[in-house]
Amino acid sequence: MGDVLIGIVATAVTAPLLAWYIVYIITVKVTKKKKYSIRLATDLSTLFFILSVHFICVELFQRSYLWIIFILMLIIAVAFTVLHWKTKEDISIRKVMKGAWRFNFLVFSTGYVLLLLIGLAHRIATV
Repeated sequence: MGDVLIGIVATAVTAPLLAWYIVYIITVKVTKKKKYSIRLATDLSTLFFILSVHFICVELFQRSYLWIIFILMLIIAVAFTVLHWKTKEDISIRKVMKGAWRFNFLVFSTGYVLLLLIGLAHRIATV
C-alpha cells in the first residue's frame, strides 16, 4: 500500500497537470459543480506545481532554489495582504490566503510550463 501511495505522489509531482485533471474529474463526478471542481482542483494541485518547479530546477541547474520559492511565496502573501488592506481597509485572513494561494497556482503553473520548455530545449540541444 505504501508503494502505491508513493507512486501516486511521485506521479502528481512529476505531472501536476495530470493531478489537476484527475482531481477535477473526480470532483465533477461527485459534486456535479464545475466551478467548485475547478477551484478545488486548483487549490489541491498548487502544492504539486510548487514541488514540480523545485525538482525541475534541481534537475536543470543542479542546485536547489527552494529558498527562492519560499521567499516568492512570502512576497506574494505580503502583496495580497497589502492590496486587500488598501481596498477593503479590513483584512480577512481567509480571503487573503485563498487569493495568495490561487495566485501561487498561476505563478507556479506558468513556471512549470516555462521550465518544462527550457528543459526540453536543453535536452534537444545536448543531443
